[in-house]
Amino acid sequence: MKRGKPDFWLIFLTFLLLGIGLVMVFSASYFNGYIDPGIHDSYYFFKKQSIFALIGLILFFTVSNIPYHTYRKWVGPILLLSLILLILVPMIGLARNGAQRWLGYGAISFQPSEFVKLGMIIYMSSIMVKKQPVLHEFRRGLLPPLIVLFLILGLLMLQPHFSATVIIMGICFTIIFCAGARLKHLFLLTLSGLPVLIGVMLLGDYRVDRIQSMLNPLSDPTGDGYQIMQSLMAIGPGGLTGVGLGRSIQKLAYLPESHTDFIFSIIAEELGFIGGFIIIALFALLIVRGILIAIQAPDQFGTLMATGIVTLIAIETIFNLGVVTALLPVTGVPLPLISYGGTALVFKLVSLGILLNISRYRNVKSKVKFSSPAIRQVHS
Repeated sequence: MKRGKPDFWLIFLTFLLLGIGLVMVFSASYFNGYIDPGIHDSYYFFKKQSIFALIGLILFFTVSNIPYHTYRKWVGPILLLSLILLILVPMIGLARNGAQRWLGYGAISFQPSEFVKLGMIIYMSSIMVKKQPVLHEFRRGLLPPLIVLFLILGLLMLQPHFSATVIIMGICFTIIFCAGARLKHLFLLTLSGLPVLIGVMLLGDYRVDRIQSMLNPLSDPTGDGYQIMQSLMAIGPGGLTGVGLGRSIQKLAYLPESHTDFIFSIIAEELGFIGGFIIIALFALLIVRGILIAIQAPDQFGTLMATGIVTLIAIETIFNLGVVTALLPVTGVPLPLISYGGTALVFKLVSLGILLNISRYRNVKSKVKFSSPAIRQVHS
């Protein structure tokens, strides 16, 4: 395949969202950093996020120069590493906020689910290409990758990490659909899997409480409904243009996780409807650009992997915006490239770097100028 120029708009949108994210992380976190007795540094979260952004950008440009077909050769080790990391989490993982989802020691931590999301995109794209001749057969075509998928999802539920489970399932089913699987098989899988998913969701009392608080935050205003109420109280006063950058009231210890999962609430409060709309529009443009890259990819593996990456960005964006506006229960999904969080930021930039590499090999029909000799000869 002939290597061409990378997609400029993908680079521009990535840099723009990353820059906005760094600004808003500082604005939303400087008070929390200052009042935390263990930190007492207004720049603490901003400095950490800047370091992760630098690491992510280095990896972004590094993987953008690695031919994406290389990942097919390493799909076995990538899948094996994903399984090992998920097995280690319940054994030696770090527990935070009632969930055991991290590996590390002290202040240094790593969230394996972020690696697994990308790993499953690579695995499912590769296996779907391999299974093309028998994809119409459920037992030979779909059953083997589904066994692997449900094994991964089962390990995630042990943490428990329900949001990552739903995200990975959505990504993989999208890849399977785009690979050309029979709609009958997908419908039956959805029909049989949905009750199981709902049952698992209802098994956790805290998940039921979150659903109830989403439907009626006032039912428990000082408990499960507190975070949603404070989020809506941040978005509402923002109005059209916001109260001004850095002037949020809700970030002053009222809204928990104001610089992580609920950073969009602070954006809406400080920058108003216009600022929130611009952020959403930028994500929409990024997703559209990714879809175009997927369509123009030179082979099916590139198309499926690009589709998986775009689906990941889209689902996480929708989930985060749905949570902060009380349209979805609290799930703990960060806003891609915007929210504070090292592992998520680095792996989002790695994923976008792979997407950028796919754009280097895309099939774009060259435009023939009407003034060319061939055209002039035809029309003479």
